[in-house]
Amino acid sequence: MRKLFDLDNPVFQVISRLTDLTILGLLCLVCCVPVFTVGTAVTALFKAVYDLTIDRGGGIMKLYFRSFRDNFRQTVAAWLLALLGFAALLCDWLLLRLYFEGTAYTVLACAVIGLALSLEGLLCYLFPLIARYNNTLLHHVHNAGILMIRYLPRTLLMILIQMLPLLMASYMPYVLIQTLLLWILFAPGFSAQINAFLIRPVFDRLEEAPAAGEAGAAEETEE
Repeated sequence: MRKLFDLDNPVFQVISRLTDLTILGLLCLVCCVPVFTVGTAVTALFKAVYDLTIDRGGGIMKLYFRSFRDNFRQTVAAWLLALLGFAALLCDWLLLRLYFEGTAYTVLACAVIGLALSLEGLLCYLFPLIARYNNTLLHHVHNAGILMIRYLPRTLLMILIQMLPLLMASYMPYVLIQTLLLWILFAPGFSAQINAFLIRPVFDRLEEAPAAGEAGAAEETEE
């Protein structure tokens, strides 16, 4: 009976993690309200969830707002540039629907969709890189582009996760409306958790490479 109410019990740990993810997701949605802070809110969400994933200590609210503050400038600049890119692609899409048809429309529409997916894939790595490492925005963008291509299957899976609400709105709007409360409560935190699981091996490999290089250099010195 004592084990049932033990805080180290796996059931309590699962409930605690679910609660943390829900709180972080709602906090992220609130911080997204000004629109220009969307990138900052998403970066802080990833940082807090990633630290939970690797079992780092610290309160989730403290983790979230520290990342929000520390990465504010870079993430706002990155998000506004991305928003400008998405707006330009949306305008291109609308113009295509108005002035093109047939094969030309199909080819150009595929190009626009491909560019939009590429931009979304870039953001899937860009905000986590900003949350995890100190670097200039230009270097973060460069590294995000390399990782997006190198780990393409993971990239596609992360894009699919991010686009689930949009896909449901397009093909199953009634289902989305009926489950809207569940999406609001759980989608942001749980999608961040899945992304953290997907990106963690990528970050581990990035961080193992310099460590291996340093160890090799030390062995050569000893020899």
